[in-house]
Formats: sequence, structure tokens, C-alpha cells
Amino acid sequence: MVRIETISDELITYGVEQRMQDLYIYFLNESVAVYYRKDHQMIPFNNELSVETAQKLIARFKYLGEMDVGEKRKAQLGAITYPLNQGEQRLRLSTVGDYRGKESLVVRFLHQIEEQQLGYFYPTDVEVIYENMKQKMGLYLFSGPTGSGKTTFMYYLAQQMKGQVITIEDPVEIEAPHFLQLQTNDKIHQTYDQLIKLSLRHRPDVLIIGEIRDELTAKAAIRAALTGHKVFATIHAKGVEETKSRIIDLVGSSTELENCLMGVIYQQLFFTRDAQSKALLAYEFFMTECVSEPWEVRYQRIKSECEII
Repeated sequence: MVRIETISDELITYGVEQRMQDLYIYFLNESVAVYYRKDHQMIPFNNELSVETAQKLIARFKYLGEMDVGEKRKAQLGAITYPLNQGEQRLRLSTVGDYRGKESLVVRFLHQIEEQQLGYFYPTDVEVIYENMKQKMGLYLFSGPTGSGKTTFMYYLAQQMKGQVITIEDPVEIEAPHFLQLQTNDKIHQTYDQLIKLSLRHRPDVLIIGEIRDELTAKAAIRAALTGHKVFATIHAKGVEETKSRIIDLVGSSTELENCLMGVIYQQLFFTRDAQSKALLAYEFFMTECVSEPWEVRYQRIKSECEII
């Protein structure tokens, strides 16, 4: 019998070699489906897995991700650095059980994107955004679909600004040796709110908050920005205007928010005809009144020029 470790190595190694975005393991009636996702396509894994093997695989990944192996009903998140024959791969894990008690697993491949690999339809946007952020403290919100490169872009901008950078994430997605990276842990009451308060004592030049999900985290981010810090954070929204509306939904319209919200950046990835991924940006900076063209105008232009699939 093939060892579970060998199967998991094969799954992850193939995903890394093929630059897959996600790996899915889920149960059908009496069988198992294993698929990769890449460029909006679902690609089946060549080898069929038994139900027992799939269950052991999921348990192994949960154990490696320091998740509760015995809990199969609640949704759980985790992250690991998976060792390979050549190097290692950062993975984000997500599990959830269905109404039958069958547990599924999604593995996201967090591929490292170096500076020279950052591709944008309008490359000058990056410099414009950097210049508008460089000297001004306050809150900067990044939004866009899952997997659109928000964290990568935040990290890139923070690296350019030098100084001490502290990140707070759930979980840490991209390992950055020059940053102080903190991870939330509800079991020991290490929440976003608590870690934000703690990090301010270290006087960071840039504070990165992985995601603003609720009112408590939003207010903590605003407080950090009002105390003279540069704060980057992601938030779920479908555009620049929607991002502003989302933060107002969480905390209400207030003088504090108006005084600290410096800019909003929306980003979405598209695949070009030559199979390269590029990001399309839209942004607005409030103190400098620097605004990009509307998102829809930019999108229709690259679409009409047949730049995207």
C-alpha cells in the first residue's frame, strides 16, 4: 500500500510544478473527487483515491496545519510550509463538513511572486500608488476577489517603504523574513484586535492587517491609523466605491474614518492571450485627489483590445 505521505507529496509536487492555484478533495456518494484549479479550469488528478485514503489525507493536512483533527463539522483554516525535494511550498488549508458529516479540503498554493514578476496592464499605476502612500500615514484599503494578489501587492509596497513592517494575518500566507509576522489564534485569545494593540507598542512603520472582517477589527485598524501609523488592510468588496461603502457599513460614517482613510485600491487578475496573469487596478486617494479611470472603462478597453481571455 502506498503511504499517505507519498500521496500527499505527489499531490503538492505536481501542483507546484504546474503552478496550480488550488487543490480540491471532496466526497461524492461513495467515491472521492480530486481536482486542481488553474486559470479558471478544473483539472482532475490522474490517480483515483479511495474514501479511506482521502480521509487519511485530509487528516494529515489538518495535523500539519495545527487544526483540530477530530473536529469534522466546523469550518477550519490553517497554513503550512510544505517541504519538497527541492525547496518548500507555502499552503493555505480550508476544511468544512457537509450535512452528511463528509469533510472536504481545499488547499491553496501560495506561489511566491517576485518583484520582476508583478504584471499590470497599466504598469505606471504601481508608481502612482507608491508615491501617494510613501509620505502619508493613515489607512489604505485593498480589495478584490480571492486570489487576486492583494497580499502580494501590499507586501511589495511595504518592502519599498523600508523600515519595520508588522503583519497580522489569519493565517500567515506569504513568509517574509524581513517582516515581523503575527498570526491570530482564538484558542489563546490572540485576536486581530489584541494583536493590533500589541503591535503598536513596537512602533511599526507599516502595519499590515490581513483582513478586516468585522466591526471590532475595523475600529482597531482606524485607531491604529489615527495614532500616526501607516496601515494596510484587505477588505471584501467589488470595487473602489464598494470598498468605501463596506467600511462605512462596518463602522458607520464618522469623522474618525474621514480623517484616517487615505486611499482605496481595487485589484483583479486576468489571464492574457499568452497565458500570463496580469492585474488591473483602480484606485482613489482622498488627500491628493488622485483617482484612476473608472474600473469599467479600463476593463472594457483591455477587453476590446483582446488582451484578456
